[in-house]
Amino acid sequence: MKIIVGLGNPGAKYASTRHNVGFRAVDRLAQNLRAEEGGRRWAGVVAQATLAQEKIYILKPQTYMNNSGRAVAAAVKDLNPDWEDILIVFDDLALPLGTLRFRNGGSAGGQKGMASILQTLGHQQVPRLRLGIGVDTLLTPREFVLRPFNRQEHDLVEEMIHQAAQAMELWIRRGIIQAMSQYNGPVRNQ
Repeated sequence: MKIIVGLGNPGAKYASTRHNVGFRAVDRLAQNLRAEEGGRRWAGVVAQATLAQEKIYILKPQTYMNNSGRAVAAAVKDLNPDWEDILIVFDDLALPLGTLRFRNGGSAGGQKGMASILQTLGHQQVPRLRLGIGVDTLLTPREFVLRPFNRQEHDLVEEMIHQAAQAMELWIRRGIIQAMSQYNGPVRNQ
């Protein structure tokens, strides 16, 4: 069993913002896996699929970014997965736009949704896939993440989401080391 959690904010107001690229990536994964909608569960929206004899739960917390830990804790309490079978997917200001980065654990790096998850779970050994959204030094981080991508960034963002979904499938099949080896870095044009 695997639990993949995409971070973002619910509602149309936030759908196209940089902060919701985690939602978009797990939506693409769900589409690729032909996941069945599982309705509302664990303070989130859930889809379920099977890949490589693994049951996959795809969770999008509906608690708003800064309280994502509540949904993840509820899923963990109910399903009791091994830590290496959880993957958190989220936007990261520290990475250049179009960069993918798997990590086995570590700090939240200033990402408040991830900080909420780490605080709720009580440790930092949670695998994650960070999606680079770039940074704008003229805006506060909050202003920047709540803005949509601009027209010039569209193709690169779509390719990042496409490759993030492929990377998650590899993580399910082969684990994080293989996924890191193949996908960490700037997305490749295809």
